[in-house]
Amino acid sequence: MPQKNIKRSIAMSPEMHALLTQIAAKHERDITESHLIREAIRQFLDDQIDVVGSRRHFQKSIQLRLERLEHSLLFHMNIVIYLLDAILADDTAIDEAIITARRDGAVLMQKVEAVRDLKEEE
Repeated sequence: MPQKNIKRSIAMSPEMHALLTQIAAKHERDITESHLIREAIRQFLDDQIDVVGSRRHFQKSIQLRLERLEHSLLFHMNIVIYLLDAILADDTAIDEAIITARRDGAVLMQKVEAVRDLKEEE
C-alpha cells in the first residue's frame, strides 16, 4: 500500500520567502521551495535525535568517553614504559616485553580474567 503524504501549511516572513526563493533559483531545476523546506525540517528533526536521553545521544556520549579513556590509557602506558626503560636502562627488555605482549596478549588477558574471577569468588 503506498504511503500517504501529510500536507501542512506554513507561514513565513517576506524576507524568509525571498531568501528561500533565491536559494531555490540557484539550485537545479528540480529543487523546489517545498524540497528545501522538507530538507530543513529533516535536518532539524535529525538534530533533535541527539537530545539527551535518546539512543543516538547515548551512543555518541559512550563513544566519546571510550575515546577519552583510550587516550588516557595510552598516555599512562607510555609513562610506565618510559619509566621502565629509565629504570632498566636496557632497551632490549622493553622491546621483548612489547613483542611478547603482542604475541601472547590473548593468553595474558585470559590469565588476568581468571585471577579476577577468583577474586570475585572470594
